[in-house]
Amino acid sequence: MRLFGVQILLMMKNKILLVLLCLVPLTSFAQNDDLELWSSLKFSKKVNSKFKFELQEQIRWADSLSQYQKNFTELGVKFKAHKSHYLGLNVRFVNEFEQDKYMRINADLNSDFKLKNSPISFEQRLRIQQSWDALGKLDKKQLRGKWGVVFKTKFLEPFIAHEVFWKLAETNELSKQRSTIGMGWDMIDKLKMKLFLRSQKQYNRKNPEQVKIIGFGLHYKI
Repeated sequence: MRLFGVQILLMMKNKILLVLLCLVPLTSFAQNDDLELWSSLKFSKKVNSKFKFELQEQIRWADSLSQYQKNFTELGVKFKAHKSHYLGLNVRFVNEFEQDKYMRINADLNSDFKLKNSPISFEQRLRIQQSWDALGKLDKKQLRGKWGVVFKTKFLEPFIAHEVFWKLAETNELSKQRSTIGMGWDMIDKLKMKLFLRSQKQYNRKNPEQVKIIGFGLHYKI
């Protein structure tokens, strides 16, 4: 039992060193743009072969990490409709700095395709989302398309992804784009961590924002 505990500590030590190595490039990341930090903790519970429930809490910091921006709690359910296709429904309760609380709901269609005899997987997500303000009035509606590539190995899962936001309103238009590069790995059994760098740019606004984001999250499977 003692030997097993020592092995766990050595595994944790090696993975912490890996995280520190991944943080080295961040010293030069976003030198000319605003820098944000997104941190999250997610729990998931697989009920059966078809359904899975999720609970996530996330906090975001802006203005080069000096200003609290928002936090949200998100509840979701996923349904495995096919071997490679999933349907998702999420409700998010958002508390934004110096703003009224609001709610957002989104419906997802996810799919992934793994190359035969290869660690490479292609992932796609189509999402439609609707927000309501503090008074319960319809606020924003957007259509989002995301695609990415994951290189799945026994120890690490590096990935890249790109996402576009399309505003659905009186004038349908592109509103935002995100490009992401990151890595995920298993810390211990049922506990996974991910670290990513993201570039985000707004469009069709008078003063469009362009920010860089450092993100990390923990995911525990109950």
